[in-house]
Amino acid sequence: MKKWERDVLMGWIVVLLVLVAHYVITVSLGNTYFAESTMNRMLWLSSFPAFLIAFLAALFQKTNTLMLAVRRGVIWTAELVVGFSLVAWFFRAFETLFVTPGAYWVFGAVLLAPLVYLFEFRRQNRGTKAGAH
Repeated sequence: MKKWERDVLMGWIVVLLVLVAHYVITVSLGNTYFAESTMNRMLWLSSFPAFLIAFLAALFQKTNTLMLAVRRGVIWTAELVVGFSLVAWFFRAFETLFVTPGAYWVFGAVLLAPLVYLFEFRRQNRGTKAGAH
C-alpha cells in the first residue's frame, strides 16, 4: 500500500471516530443529532475530541516531516468535510452545517493536529538530543 493510500485510509478512520465522538457528545447532552438550534455548541465541543483523535493518528503514523503533517492534515480535513456533509445532508441540515462556526472549529482542529504533533515531536527530540551532550 502506498503512503498516500495509508493516509487516506487513516483519514476515514479519523472521520469515523470524530463522527462517533460528535454523536456521543450530542446524545449525552440530550440533543437530537444535527438539531439546528444547538449544532454550533455540539460542533464546538466536538472539536476537542477531533483534535485529540487526529493528534493520536499523527502519532500512530509517525508524522515526522512538515510535508507529511500538511498532507495528512489536508487529506483528513477534506475527508471530514465529506463525512460531515453526507451526515448533514442525510439529516437535512446541510446548509446549517456550513453557516455554523463550530463546524470550522472541528475542521480546523483536524487540520492543525498533525502540525501540532510535528512541532511538539521536534521540540521533544531537540530537548533529548541537547540533553544527551
